[in-house]
Amino acid sequence: MASLWHRTIIPVLTHFRQARGKLLLQRFPQLGEMSILDYGGSVHFWVESGLGDQVRKVVIYNISDGEVRIDERGDHRFEVRLFDGFNIPVPDQHYDLVVCNSVLEHVPPDQRSLVVKELLRVAKCGHVQTPAQEFPVEPHFVMPLLHWLPRSWGRRLVFLSPWALLSQPSTEKQAAYFDEVQLLKKAEVMALFPAARVKAEKFCGLTKSWLVSW
Repeated sequence: MASLWHRTIIPVLTHFRQARGKLLLQRFPQLGEMSILDYGGSVHFWVESGLGDQVRKVVIYNISDGEVRIDERGDHRFEVRLFDGFNIPVPDQHYDLVVCNSVLEHVPPDQRSLVVKELLRVAKCGHVQTPAQEFPVEPHFVMPLLHWLPRSWGRRLVFLSPWALLSQPSTEKQAAYFDEVQLLKKAEVMALFPAARVKAEKFCGLTKSWLVSW
């Protein structure tokens, strides 16, 4: 049975994923004809974004299948492959499009350039989304200002977040997840993708996420 956290947050995530799906289709109207690599993604992103029926083939590379949620119907359009998080065993420009949705903030800052190098290598075009550090609500924990506090303070206060209260993880898991997630500022995104187009995804007039495409 899904936790109270998942029952509460999934409808909200679906709303934003549908908006991103429309943006992705606008940016790449030929999406249905493209070979696609989803870097660190999941089947449910494509289904909940409304793009499940728009794609021909999506190969998902992830470090774990725990959150991938393979479609129980065995949809042949989606294939999941496990990898080390950095090295995808395909030739350069092998795919038409690489998509990376809400992944970069989970990568240690000193390793992000390695991930970006691989994103640029494996596909002719790319679309990356990552939550903006500038937005006042931390999206993983749904707690205002948590990510603006000194890291030591935020780590101590994460137990008060809706994520912790509704999903009730262990103290160790709370600390580990907080340590893992570090949101990016616009300057950091632009430094990682100096030749790409960087746009803001807005919510209530505020920048919620950074969208990168090339």
